[in-house]
Amino acid sequence: MTGKPWHIAALALPLAGLSVLWGWSDYKSRQGTDWDVPVQGYDPRDLLRGHYVEFTYDWPGEIDESDAYLAQFCIEGAAPVIERIVPTEDLAACAHPARASGSDIYGLEGLRRGRLYIAQTRSSELQKKLADRDLRGIVRVRQRDDGLITPQEIRFRPLTAEERAAREQASAQAREQVGAGAAPPIEITPEP
Repeated sequence: MTGKPWHIAALALPLAGLSVLWGWSDYKSRQGTDWDVPVQGYDPRDLLRGHYVEFTYDWPGEIDESDAYLAQFCIEGAAPVIERIVPTEDLAACAHPARASGSDIYGLEGLRRGRLYIAQTRSSELQKKLADRDLRGIVRVRQRDDGLITPQEIRFRPLTAEERAAREQASAQAREQVGAGAAPPIEITPEP
């Protein structure tokens, strides 16, 4: 009879430890600054990993091709509105540092690409909205104190006139590049 309290304590102690760890993890996940980041591209499901929306961040600001692959930068603006990002080598100098984690799903490309897990019931709805060229996807990310960002939710809004004009200009430039680099037409001569 004296062994029962020890058995109960032996079972309760690991459960209490797990509860504390879960509580601490939940607390830490709610800390940080929330930012709204425009996104593009998608992949609505993966049967092996569950349902998610996969996207490419479209960070505001003037960045060139080499900057797009940086694993860290400063965010400038007043949350949740990002004015621009500024590539940096010294995150300590940033008011709002953002950095990629080598251990997340995208590794050092974690500031370029993201994944938001969604309910299976929303997959079809989000797939249609992401494919709609007249809508802009906006992902709210939470930036922790250490600079890591975590996607929280996604919403959509109509494109502004400025965004529509920029998209049309980019499409026209892409068509020009394809036309300029196109190979001459191949002539097929029928065999006699």
